[in-house]
This record gives sequence, structure tokens and C-alpha cells, in this order.
Amino acid sequence: MVTIDEVKRTLEGLFAKAVEVVPEVKAWDKVYQFSVPGLGDFYVEIKNGTIKVVEGKHPNPIATLSASAEVFEKIVTGKLDAMKAFLGGQLKITGNVFDTVNLKRLIDAGLGKS
Repeated sequence: MVTIDEVKRTLEGLFAKAVEVVPEVKAWDKVYQFSVPGLGDFYVEIKNGTIKVVEGKHPNPIATLSASAEVFEKIVTGKLDAMKAFLGGQLKITGNVFDTVNLKRLIDAGLGKS
């Protein structure tokens, strides 16, 4: 089981690599909420060229993504494509589904899949 600290390190690492490949990430002002059983609720805030992973619920996220811890871990490690997980019902998204494509772009760029 992945921990929230591992999630923070993983997403910070992906962001650092993605900024080099997708420089417009530095100008984003986006918040994505996550609900992952075993990890709880946390959100990812991308703003002013930085990324923050914060435990709890954000009052106004762009979208909320829900998946099992196993599916979430596979997505952020590149073992499962987020779009395939979404289309296969393993990843649920509420809110602005279209904007989550940007989050997928960031993860893919961080994994070297641009």
C-alpha cells in the first residue's frame, strides 16, 4: 500500500520532470481533488510553478478523481494509462473531466511519455 508521503514524493518528482518537457505547466493554476481508499482525501495544487499535495478536501477543485489505491499507484508509476482506467471504470472523475487531460499530460511527461 502506498502512503501519502510516497504520493507527495512521486508527484513532486513527476512535476519536476514534466516542467522541463511541458513548460506551460509553470503557468497553471489548477487543483485536482483525489479520493483514494486507504489514502483518504487529498488534493494536488499546481500553482506558480510549484506542486503541493495536501491532505483533506479542497473547497473548489477543477475535478475530483476516485480510484483504488492500487489503480492510483499504477497510474502514477506508468503501469496503467489514466485514460484506459477511466474508460474501463477503474477511475471515476466528477467535475471538469476535460481538464483532467492536463493532469494526464503532466504525469505522462514526468514519466517520459510525451
